[in-house]
Parts: sequence; C-alpha cells; structure tokens
Amino acid sequence: MNETLKTKLVELGLNDDQISKLESEGAKTEANMIGLSPEEIRTMCGCGFILAKEIAKAFIPTPPEKGSESIAVLSAGQPSMDVLPQVPDDVSFLNMLKVGGELKVGETEVIAAIRASLADKSGLYELPKILANLMEKFAEEQEVPCSNDFYSLQKLLIRRNYAEIFSALEIDSASVTQPKKDALLKKLRINLWPALLGFHQQIIGWFSTYQQTAANPAAMMGMFSMLASGNGSAASSLIQAPDTNTLRDAAESVIDQINRVFAGTGIVISRALALDANNIKTVLENPSLPGQIGASNHDQMIKMLSVNVSADYVRLERNITRYALAIMEFPKVTAGQSELSYLTAMFQLGNAIPWDKLDSKEVVAGTGSTFRTQ
Repeated sequence: MNETLKTKLVELGLNDDQISKLESEGAKTEANMIGLSPEEIRTMCGCGFILAKEIAKAFIPTPPEKGSESIAVLSAGQPSMDVLPQVPDDVSFLNMLKVGGELKVGETEVIAAIRASLADKSGLYELPKILANLMEKFAEEQEVPCSNDFYSLQKLLIRRNYAEIFSALEIDSASVTQPKKDALLKKLRINLWPALLGFHQQIIGWFSTYQQTAANPAAMMGMFSMLASGNGSAASSLIQAPDTNTLRDAAESVIDQINRVFAGTGIVISRALALDANNIKTVLENPSLPGQIGASNHDQMIKMLSVNVSADYVRLERNITRYALAIMEFPKVTAGQSELSYLTAMFQLGNAIPWDKLDSKEVVAGTGSTFRTQ
C-alpha cells in the first residue's frame, strides 16, 4: 500500500491492523478504494459501521465542475441522451405488464422493480389505509355516509386483483402475498440501490481520470487547434479515454445484483407491486377525493398526506429507471466513440439524480418526509 493511501486511512481513523487487513484484500492505491461500500469496508478491515461510512464517503471522486474545459472535452460532439434506453409511460408500461407467457428477467421486470421500490420509499403503499381512515373520520365529523370511493379503497386494501397482468402467465393472484411483497421490497433496498449508487461512483471516478488526461496542456492546445481547423474527429483522438473494462465489470456486477432481486417469486411479485403503485396513483387523481378528507384542492390533500407524488417524483422515477436500463445495456455498447457518447450521457443522467435522497433514513408516509430506505 502506498504511503498516500496509508496516511489518509490513518487520518480517517483506522489503526495499523485494520489498514493491514485492507492491504491484504488488495487495497494498494486510492483508486482501489473507489466504489467500495461501507459494508465491504467494514467486512474487510473490521471497523465500525459509522467509520466505514465515513471512509467510503472520503473516496467518492468529486465530479468535474460544470463549465470547465474538461467537461467540454468529455462532451465533445454534444452526445445526446437519446443514446440511452427510453422509459415507457404509464399506459405503455401497463401494456408491457399484460404481455408475456414466460417468466424471465427483462426490461419490464426492472422497470416494475424500480417503480415498486420508489413507491415503497415514498410511502405510497401506505396511502390507501391513510386515505380510508381520513375519509371515514371526515364523514363522521360531517355526519354523512361514507362515499363509494371509500368502499373502493377498502376493496383495494382487502382484495388485490392481478388477473389482468397474470393471465398470459397463467398465475393465480392468490400466490401474491403481503409477506412476499415485503421480502421483495427488502431485497430491493439491500441490493438495488447500493448497486446503482456504486456504479455511479465508479463512472465519476472514470471521468475524473479522463479529466486529468484532458487537462494536459499540450493535448488541449492540439485539440483546440484541430477543432479550429474543422477536423473534429482527429481532435477527439488526441484525448485518449481511460480503459472502460472496469466500468463494464461494474455493470455486470449491477446485473448480478438485479438477478438476485428476482430469485424465487421476484418476477411475479415485482409486477404485482408495480400494478399496486399505479392503481394507488390513479386513486389520487380522483378530483372528488380532496373534498372527502376536508382538503380544498389536490395540492392541499397531498400536503395533508405528506407523500411525494409531485413532478419531482415522476422525474426521479423516470431518471432512475433509465439509468438502470442504461447499465443493463452498457455491456452491449461497441467500444470507441459510441461508448464514449454513451458514458457521457450516463454521467450527465447520473448527476441529475439526487442520490442523497435515496440514501435517507427510513420514514413512514404521513410524517412529512419524502423518501425512505432500509
């Protein structure tokens, strides 16, 4: 282990024995520490979890500042987000859920799993019960009977019908139980989010290395000279991108984690949870619902429920889903300029995702918090 890394680990609070254990696991330079999770660091050196989190955080590379010359180099040719996989809208996704006939992990399942996990984080699955209680309470206060909407919510709580999405698979809805749903959501918290965040940290590290290469004065001057002469393709060849094999290995690792999520009945349960989330969001769009809990409008109702189903939530769901699908497709991308454009688009998309919100402490719907995790 080089002295730079050893000194930094001592400053962070590790003792000689713990550092030796890290070294025996292959930690030689700071680059070897990039992307390690707190759990991995804790397992390798035997330190406490809080310290492990601080160490993992210390080796997250700093993204290049916007507007810097290096970003201009990395984004040469203005690669479009169109190179990344597209995410279907709600209607198209429901149609995807209904089509099938064989059980396999594919795009539909990944989209379903992310929708389910974000619904879990936002407390969406708790809303039917919260809404039903508020509606019943308000009806009693106003001394009026509960509406048909109230009984529809009760039905949503008691009987879940998945026939529309399971008919092609010939699966009975009775096989979807709450314990199985809870188990899958726990798998998603443990496996999916750390895997996605870990890949994002890897791609930041890769671009950080690329930034250092691009900052070479001679290469920069040569590139600008060629750009000025209109020779853009030759200019881009002056800035040699770092090897991407590490990123490809990281993508394969994320795919392995996704496969683990769907072990057992994960495919069926993820589809059911995604349908539940969609049905709940549909309930919230009922224009008569606010008045049945004493709210003057939809926005006030959402505030009363303390749940995030705003435009920010929709955008986050779309960006996270697209990022996950992009990771799954990355191993198939041809090396060269296409790969560079793809990675640049992923880097930009990843930086638009509020990873800190996805790493917040667990809360329950109705407490005023936005997201929850394990």
